[in-house]
Amino acid sequence: MENMKREINERIKKYGIHEIEAALVKFYLQTHNIKVTKNKLILNCFKRNIDEIPVKKIADLIKSDNLKSIERVFELLIEPEDRKLNGAFYTPEFIVKYIVENSVKGDIKVCDPSCGSGAFLIEAIEKIHKDTGKSIISIIENNIYGSDILEYAIRRTKLLLSLLALTYNEDKEEIKFNLVCQDSLTADWNEKFPEIFKSGDWKDVFGMSENGFDAIIGNPPYVRIQDFGKATKKIIIERWGRIAKGNFNLHFPFFVLGVKLLKRRGKLGYITPNNYFTSLAAGPLRKYLQENKLLSRILDFDCLQVFEDVTTYTCITFIEKSKKETFEYQIIEEEDKLKEVNNVIFSKINFSDLNYKKWRLLNEEDQENIKKIESVGRALKELVNIHVGIATLKDKLYFVDDSKEENGYYVKEIDGKKFLIEKEITRPVRKISSINEESDLKKDKRRIICPYTIKNDKAEIIPENEFIKNLPECYKYFLYIKEELAKRDKGKKQYSEWYAYGRGQGLNRFGKKLLTRTFSNKPKFMLDVNEESLFCNGYAIFQKRGSLDFRILQKILNSVVMDYFTRKTSVDLEGGYQCYQKNFIESFNIPELTEQDINFLKNGENPQKINEFLIKKYGLDKKPLEHLMKS
Repeated sequence: MENMKREINERIKKYGIHEIEAALVKFYLQTHNIKVTKNKLILNCFKRNIDEIPVKKIADLIKSDNLKSIERVFELLIEPEDRKLNGAFYTPEFIVKYIVENSVKGDIKVCDPSCGSGAFLIEAIEKIHKDTGKSIISIIENNIYGSDILEYAIRRTKLLLSLLALTYNEDKEEIKFNLVCQDSLTADWNEKFPEIFKSGDWKDVFGMSENGFDAIIGNPPYVRIQDFGKATKKIIIERWGRIAKGNFNLHFPFFVLGVKLLKRRGKLGYITPNNYFTSLAAGPLRKYLQENKLLSRILDFDCLQVFEDVTTYTCITFIEKSKKETFEYQIIEEEDKLKEVNNVIFSKINFSDLNYKKWRLLNEEDQENIKKIESVGRALKELVNIHVGIATLKDKLYFVDDSKEENGYYVKEIDGKKFLIEKEITRPVRKISSINEESDLKKDKRRIICPYTIKNDKAEIIPENEFIKNLPECYKYFLYIKEELAKRDKGKKQYSEWYAYGRGQGLNRFGKKLLTRTFSNKPKFMLDVNEESLFCNGYAIFQKRGSLDFRILQKILNSVVMDYFTRKTSVDLEGGYQCYQKNFIESFNIPELTEQDINFLKNGENPQKINEFLIKKYGLDKKPLEHLMKS
């Protein structure tokens, strides 16, 4: 992949993009012994000076001479800035086939509102041709519609559709294409395609209207709204305000656009990131899809990478413009199962079971397992206290290293200057996000300047006059960083004292505790036996009186059962990371343990045996957990 990108980029520097396009067209025609006598679009390609371009070397890189391979090179013939703006990436062939196969049937009108170089449209044409026997050109002119923000994407789609027609020995002087260059989210579709939206405004077609397309298919752009200029951002938010809130991604409004462009009972099939199931910004989108009961099927690829040229976790979403009570769902978690995508058996999910604040999408096996985990014994929140740590909002200014001492003071260095810090104003602190293993806690030398006193289990800021009198060296340091501290919260918040922490939380949380990162690719609960340490950048679990021994609880929380639970109920992040925030882990249940169970867990050190024991203890179906036990 990277070799092909480099090769193409070298050609772009040396030759014009139009010339490379034309050379690819010529290569395809020559390879397939296709003669063109009428098609003006294709014949005009040959007017360019392309004889000197060694295009075969580019074609050899993809080891194929079929039309989809030419389309692959077209997708890579993009200036880097356009690739970022358009958010388009080459869609794997099996994804395109699957979406078309499940969205396009018979003599229907199909639209891709972000068509790129036309991969989905080519597949749709061949499907309609197979279903109806209609000629390729007739299908192009009467069934196929497309839109893209980039002019050269539309030009390339026209070239590829023309080559497709020629492949079927269909040659015509001018094919009537229904392809337009426009910003699909801000365009007037009624004006562009009046024959589709014969009456009424396309923006109001949701409901019983027979106006619209039969099928919407594609791979909408994955672009954050922050990547756009103010003017474009303003227009998108004005048009799509119901969905476009917070730091949303462009594929959110593309879902709603697709629904609006569909006729009644029309079908939509998109490949998009799967973070819209859980991300905060996608809440309005989930609510829209859920309230209108639009989903018909979701195939979730979980953390598998189905794209070669972008790191993102994806899913295929199918929508049918008719209300229903349930939809189909399945997850593919193992790469070799991608080859069997057409044989997937789906589970049913009730719309009434969804909470739009975060969707918990599970197949039947997982649903049953999670019910068991959440119903045995007692919930974690009943057995322990789970707390968030301190938040200074400028950690590096408050941290000191206890290995750096001078004359009975800690030394704080900043901007090449050295300050002395009275030891009594510091406490040990655990920055959980930077701790990899429990053994690291013993070596942790980090302390934090803590300008508070604890009275009656309540933290009180040290008054400034006392600070000056009793801790003059540290006060000198704080005066030096005063301007930097004032920038916290964008300078808008009023603090009880200007040197106070950014938030007042976590200052009175002391004792032995299990620490967990907020985000982790595995459960990693680490026992901190230092009862005086504060903590930040994560959560800590404190024992309630009479609760389970910490070492036993730790083994349960670090087991494959917790790993499985968070993967199914928490939020997925890049790199296979899950969220271990309080609201996600507190509903994890701890089973009732016999004396024999306690002895086994207390003395057992083999993780595999502990996992096997706990799977049986929870009464779980082992099969969905097997791939986690191997990793």
